[in-house]
Amino acid sequence: MVSKGTKTQRDLIVEKLGTSVDWYAQKLQIGGMTLELIALSSLVDIPATNLRLLKSGGEEAHTWEQLWAVIGAVEARGDLITGLLEGRTLLLMPDGTGGAWVQSEKRPLNRSINPPVNQNIMVSSKTAFIEDLITNLGLVRNELRSPALKQSIISVGSVYKKRILMLSMMNAAESAFVYDCEKALRAREGDDFDSLAQLMRWLGRKPVWNPIPSYARTESPHETANFLKKGRVVLLIEGYPDAIVIPVELSDLLISSEDRDYPAIAAAMLAAFRILGVLVAIAAPAAYVALVSINPDVMKVELIYSIAQSRVGVPYPSITEALILLFIMEMLLEAIIRLPKSIGPAMTMVGGIILGQAVVDANLVSNLLIIVLAASTIANFTVIGYNFALVIRMSKYFMLGFAALFGPLGIVCGFYLLLSLLCTATVMRKPFFPVKPLEQKE
Repeated sequence: MVSKGTKTQRDLIVEKLGTSVDWYAQKLQIGGMTLELIALSSLVDIPATNLRLLKSGGEEAHTWEQLWAVIGAVEARGDLITGLLEGRTLLLMPDGTGGAWVQSEKRPLNRSINPPVNQNIMVSSKTAFIEDLITNLGLVRNELRSPALKQSIISVGSVYKKRILMLSMMNAAESAFVYDCEKALRAREGDDFDSLAQLMRWLGRKPVWNPIPSYARTESPHETANFLKKGRVVLLIEGYPDAIVIPVELSDLLISSEDRDYPAIAAAMLAAFRILGVLVAIAAPAAYVALVSINPDVMKVELIYSIAQSRVGVPYPSITEALILLFIMEMLLEAIIRLPKSIGPAMTMVGGIILGQAVVDANLVSNLLIIVLAASTIANFTVIGYNFALVIRMSKYFMLGFAALFGPLGIVCGFYLLLSLLCTATVMRKPFFPVKPLEQKE
């Protein structure tokens, strides 16, 4: 019996969730006993759960303890609110005590497994991760059938709970690195998860202000399995349809796991094109400004005449000309991402053609600059991963400023500073640009 004034388990639950639209409580006759079923109807299929309980309980009278064994119930310990929010079903005695968890029939809240949406898979499995954590683990196991797959589940958040599943291969990953990652995440179990940038700060990203990406994202279970074989740690986050791979290295952004399916010479050619694309994306606008405004004497006379003729009527310096057109290109790129897929490509293509022709006819930019910036924008997306492509977009402005001030020497200095950023970025003391020291012979 519950003494007067003492709050029962039911009273505590009603205080927190009783006003919710999906709150559900129902009296049931199971095994000759009157019990109360409590669940959240948005997460639990109530009719299916009731039907299963009534069938398993039967009509024979049971004691409360005997009924547990018949319907497969377990004692409700810990935070009952969290359990209900996870989609569990609670049974209570008529006096609101004696809580027991029973198996819920879940509502189908997750989408089916489909091909990747934001990642083009040329060779390998066409399946992609979804928002369900266990389904994503099953997709990884389907690609990597090995008992060496180590798993650690970490629940973070005090108000907003989020589960993070950390995967690694015992025979490939460094045990010290795996231990440090798990320790860093468990130290933040009381902090609410907000973003991947916050997650990287938890994992010791240094320096924090460095824009170089400290992780790789992939929708492909096949690619995730390849990262695990290479000794990386993979984080599967509840509600995220991507795998987060740490640490990331420069080679991961230039060499795809699919390249191994091609002949060696073809794979080398693709990697060379990606490296060339990075250099063109960063340096092409800066080279235009440096050579046109600071050091035109390093070009052939015929090229100087051609550039001068294309800039006839342009009323401002080349740096202003480049910034105007870059701003238009950035707006088009953002429009491609934000507009609905049904009209986005068509609208941006028409807008790009009209704007490009208009700015040339109005003598706002030169024809050559349009060619340079178009090549730079296309080359920007030859790298693997949108995060790294975003860093390249930022770097071209950094390089443009140096070129406008110091000419070709500024481009050299800019590349030196970018290389310094690459070499200083680390996650859990793992460098983004790993360089092994040469062994000295005695």
